[in-house]
Amino acid sequence: MADPEKKFLAVSLNPVMQRTLLFDSWRENRVNRTRTHYLHASGKGVNVARVLTQLGDDVVHLTHAGGADRERFLAMCREDGLVLTALESDSEVRTCVTILSRENGSTTELIADAGPVSSGTGPAVWDEFEKLIHGCDYLIISGTKAPGYSDDLYPRMVKRASELGAASVLDIKGGDLKACLPFGPALIKPNLSEFCATFLPDLSVEEHEEDERVLEAAAEEMKRIHREYGALTVLTLGARGALGWDGTELILQPARQIKPVNTIGCGDAFTAGLSHSLAKGEGFSKALETARECAALNAGHIKPGVIA
Repeated sequence: MADPEKKFLAVSLNPVMQRTLLFDSWRENRVNRTRTHYLHASGKGVNVARVLTQLGDDVVHLTHAGGADRERFLAMCREDGLVLTALESDSEVRTCVTILSRENGSTTELIADAGPVSSGTGPAVWDEFEKLIHGCDYLIISGTKAPGYSDDLYPRMVKRASELGAASVLDIKGGDLKACLPFGPALIKPNLSEFCATFLPDLSVEEHEEDERVLEAAAEEMKRIHREYGALTVLTLGARGALGWDGTELILQPARQIKPVNTIGCGDAFTAGLSHSLAKGEGFSKALETARECAALNAGHIKPGVIA
């Protein structure tokens, strides 16, 4: 169990209703039928909070929710034992679709972009953040925020957390990630594709794709980020595992060799496991091992953000 005195605030401003359809086989340009389908509350922040809750941590999830699915989304989160604050946003909770094929073991994700939140949502989220961050030891920010939020919202959150002595773990990318670095996050955790797109745009790489040249360039950039900002970096590499820079050495953590059921949420489970272990003071290498185990456990479930 985690130290009961350690408290987490998990922020993600893009909630999802995740519809998962399981097929024995699936064909493009055909009518595909299945009786095996599910609907879950999801999104990166929900998944992180759900795994942390299952690990026994004290975590609050801050998000928004609006539209016809708001109450169903909140009810599903409560059923999972999540403690959350979801500000009314006047924007629909989006629905994303996962297609699983038993035949080839594939996971196909169909993502619906979020609609913009109302003009008052950003200030309301900030006010709630100010209340929740006090007394927290870790701030975890995950994912791309919905349209309608100011560009400085995530940097302000990281700055405020640093001022209050809370460590920030960032699973974000692009301008949001770059803007947060000057305010002292403890650790950043994009995947390799996101990292390259953010810091090494001349080395484009698709998710789950890498070569040694790209990894070498990424490693040098991870070291630069640590020198300039003090942040440690962990890059998830899909089936290859994860690459971490602990401030003194590079650690390549191989992935567990498993046959996954559903890979959606594995990155979020990794983030949760990593944060959980760091909060226990177990050290960087042990945290990578815990993160790997959480990701592998998540991959064995239909529901994203589940390890038990």
